[in-house]
Amino acid sequence: MAAPQRRPRYRTDPQTIQRPEGTPGETPGRAPRRAWRSGARRGRTFLVLVLVPVLLMLGSVYLHTVATGFEREAVRLEEERSRAEGEGERLEVRLTELSEPGRIRVLASDGIGMRDPTAEDLEILDGRYGEDIADGGGEQEEETAK
Repeated sequence: MAAPQRRPRYRTDPQTIQRPEGTPGETPGRAPRRAWRSGARRGRTFLVLVLVPVLLMLGSVYLHTVATGFEREAVRLEEERSRAEGEGERLEVRLTELSEPGRIRVLASDGIGMRDPTAEDLEILDGRYGEDIADGGGEQEEETAK
């Protein structure tokens, strides 16, 4: 396989060698090479000086908008947390009020007819039938004694 041949850097056709009258270095119907290079340079300059800062500015605006939304959400959640804490404290106070022993005794006696035990209602256990827990569960002993 033959190696590709390099193209010559400069054209040797007669149109290139003979320059038309007018500006030196230009061929008819074709933009000069320097103009193309300067156009590319202008395009890069435009990108660097105009387009990149505009994109950075738009990104900054977008990030600021997103951050503002997160801040609003954080404030809303903080308010919700403080309301929940206040409700918890209020419920604790209400629980304390409702669980007072005097109130429970009144409700038990009026509502369900419960009363405080008297001396006649109480029975004293002497431990003979396994009621004493220190004996290791005398309930089983009582059943075997029968």
